[in-house]
Amino acid sequence: MARKPQRIIEAALIEGIGPIMARDLLAMPEDRWGLLRDRITDRRHGKDGLVARCMACEGEVYIRTARLGGTSRPLFAHYSGSDPDCPWHHGRNAMPDDVRAAQYQGRQESTFHRLMCEQIAELVALDERHIRHTIAEYLPPTENAHGRYPDIYVEWEGYGAFAIEFQLSGTFQTEISARCKHYEYEGIPLLWILFGMDTSADVQQSFRDVIRRHRGNAFVLDPSAVAASKEQKTLVLTCYLRNDEGFDAPKLVRFDELTIPRSKLPFHEDRIATPLLAEIEGRRRPWFEALADWDHFGSLCDLERPQSLLVAAAFSIVATANGKERNYASGHPNIRAMLNTYLHSGTLSPYTNLLTKLIANTSMADLLATKVGDHLRRHSADHQKDEQSSAEWRLLRHLLPEALDPVIRDELKYLDALPGWAIAKDASPVQLSRQHAESQLI
Repeated sequence: MARKPQRIIEAALIEGIGPIMARDLLAMPEDRWGLLRDRITDRRHGKDGLVARCMACEGEVYIRTARLGGTSRPLFAHYSGSDPDCPWHHGRNAMPDDVRAAQYQGRQESTFHRLMCEQIAELVALDERHIRHTIAEYLPPTENAHGRYPDIYVEWEGYGAFAIEFQLSGTFQTEISARCKHYEYEGIPLLWILFGMDTSADVQQSFRDVIRRHRGNAFVLDPSAVAASKEQKTLVLTCYLRNDEGFDAPKLVRFDELTIPRSKLPFHEDRIATPLLAEIEGRRRPWFEALADWDHFGSLCDLERPQSLLVAAAFSIVATANGKERNYASGHPNIRAMLNTYLHSGTLSPYTNLLTKLIANTSMADLLATKVGDHLRRHSADHQKDEQSSAEWRLLRHLLPEALDPVIRDELKYLDALPGWAIAKDASPVQLSRQHAESQLI
């Protein structure tokens, strides 16, 4: 029987980021849409995260995945109980309890899963710092409203507590989110251990969701890890580090050598934020090199003069925000004089919205409370370059995404990897938001 065609949600509005079209979601790298997926699911559980709403019915939506050509592709989807009259309604979703019952024939846990948890518990108990551990026992909450039943809970002397979840079968994104956020709020590191990694095949989506939360690290308990744990008398795991083409060759890592970030999801190497920041720096490097030799008057990288001055002004703001004060756009002694001059002459007047947003999202945000902010409002042209369609916005959003691309900026904030120059230090978010809104009205 032919499968009934499914409607898709063409666009969603994500708070703090803005509208995202379905085609834009599909064009994103997996880490980008995956982290949005994580954050939306986290918020659904009442924790910090993002709210996404269907732009047809305003009902809350999430990002589900579908297999297409052997690859997981992201799609917006309504939650169960959504408005059936929405033109993008796509029918009833499967309920997690129904799928879980099918997996384990009505039981909450398979026999093999229990045996693997006992194996992990045996290994953690080898460590001389081991105080106690439990297997699938209730752990009362300290910060959350309810406790949980971690697969393994361990306490080590001088190291503290650790929760371990052993993932054998497919796990719902909602369950992954609930567990991750619970232990983050409890202040307890959570380590997901996977059952096997076949790097020659496409990794199932539930594993990919866990690997992404561990910054591109897949932790596996295999015979090599068991042998190393017994030899070193502590928990040692096989770690697969994700790369552009798949995964690096596995390496053995000790649990106590992992980095534990604010999210409390440990990693051996950051394979998400670190490569992203390096790639962004690579985009900018040729422009900084061209600016270093620019005479302030000719064409900069084949741009016309107004666009050349805009880029030079933007890079001057970023360099100064990064503690390396430079004025690439003119011979003025500082960027304040440069901005005031070009705004007064009208050269930068069509870009005041862009410059205001850039400054507000840097450590130079206090400039908006000075004469620079006054000049941005006073000399703002009636017809501003459009944020969604102008070539100038597209170029600078590409070159300075930490400040101007809302999706990448939110991703780096979430990963605690937003560079210091892109963090506003001297003005409150409310104040800056008000200033930006006023500049758009004048």
